[in-house]
Amino acid sequence: MQMSHKFLLLLLFIVSAVPACAQRDVVTDNPEVHSVLAGTLTVDAEVDPIQDYRGFEVLVAKDRDGEPDTLGYAVTDSTGAFTMNVTAPTRGRYSLLISRRGRILKVGALAVAEGDTASLRAVFPMGNRPLRIRSMENSAWLAYENTTLQHRQSLLELVQSGEYNEAKVSGLVHQTSMILWSMRTTFAGTMGGEVAAAEAVAMITSWNDSLALARAREITPSNINYVEVAQAARRAQSRLGGQEAAVALLEAYAEAALAAEQRAALEFEIIAARLDSMQYGIALSRAYSFKEKYADTAFEDWGSRAIYELEHLIPGKDAPLFAVREMHGDSLRLADLRGQYVLLEFYHPQDDIYEREMEGRSALYADAPALEIISFSMAADSLINEAFFEERDIPGQHVLNPPGLALLYNINVLPTRFLIDPAGRIVAKYVGSTMTSVYQDVVGDP
Repeated sequence: MQMSHKFLLLLLFIVSAVPACAQRDVVTDNPEVHSVLAGTLTVDAEVDPIQDYRGFEVLVAKDRDGEPDTLGYAVTDSTGAFTMNVTAPTRGRYSLLISRRGRILKVGALAVAEGDTASLRAVFPMGNRPLRIRSMENSAWLAYENTTLQHRQSLLELVQSGEYNEAKVSGLVHQTSMILWSMRTTFAGTMGGEVAAAEAVAMITSWNDSLALARAREITPSNINYVEVAQAARRAQSRLGGQEAAVALLEAYAEAALAAEQRAALEFEIIAARLDSMQYGIALSRAYSFKEKYADTAFEDWGSRAIYELEHLIPGKDAPLFAVREMHGDSLRLADLRGQYVLLEFYHPQDDIYEREMEGRSALYADAPALEIISFSMAADSLINEAFFEERDIPGQHVLNPPGLALLYNINVLPTRFLIDPAGRIVAKYVGSTMTSVYQDVVGDP
């Protein structure tokens, strides 16, 4: 019996394997996009010899304010054929679900861009095989995903082999970023190509800042990850030319932006740049101006977060107190650590920046015995955390996916660290690849 359309929508967002719509949407004056998905869904003759393939339901949807929103829906005929017009609010990747007779058969994702025509052919049962959707947009995204997956696998193999060192990682990063950068021409005009190019900038930042800036200059505001490119370029420019040069670069990116969301994000990044350079008065003034400028919009809360940061989380302020359970179940309270220096670090186990700083972290722990290090894994997936700690003995105390702490400490970038003095006051905040700076501040020059 065919499921109701509403029930099918609910099932889509109950299934935990539904992939999120990845990457930032670019807002334009006319953002709505239209594409077509067509194909054939059949059943292996050994499983069902009748060869009547009607009743497969195909749904494309997104989450809108906690409620599922249909972008496209089709049902197969007796031959298993279907055609679906997809209308999406903007370019992006959206959840795709296939079901039949009240049973979910497969969950995947569809790249939707204006004018794209995609095809899907599948024979059930499929087992663990992924859905293969063919079109320029979906092929580009698959190439991007495969390249980044291979990069993570190569990093893991380096760690497991015991040959993980800066030279080998640098070579791998340069190689992967070159492959990603080439996709902007191989898959020109596609989301996958744009995201790959943006990733090529972000990945090479801190390894080769001059190359990162050169690439960033070639990326236009129409890129789906334009803001992320600007953020990476800011970090590179800051290291090469100082904070004022970085702010000037952000101002230029904001002026060239095509969408209100882009401009707001880049203006917010300027506040972050002023904060990072300890220009707290300028940063606070800009934060209040930002909040007033974007009052009654979705961006107003960004200003509130910046004001919170400047009023509660800058050096000299009392570190916000918390009580959590560490990974083995023991109670851990920040108030109980008064009288000693404490380093709080927020990270993600799959972040290669954190991975390559592990050696420096171990050196810090060994050379600063009076320092307590508390590490907060922000990975919500317990399997990711288990894999990270398997066969590793990482000194310090560890907390997994702590509820509310990201908000309490206004964590927006990983890794982020806070150094707290024996009186419980914040000494410094460190964002990104900063373990060398932490070591120098705590221990001194090696």
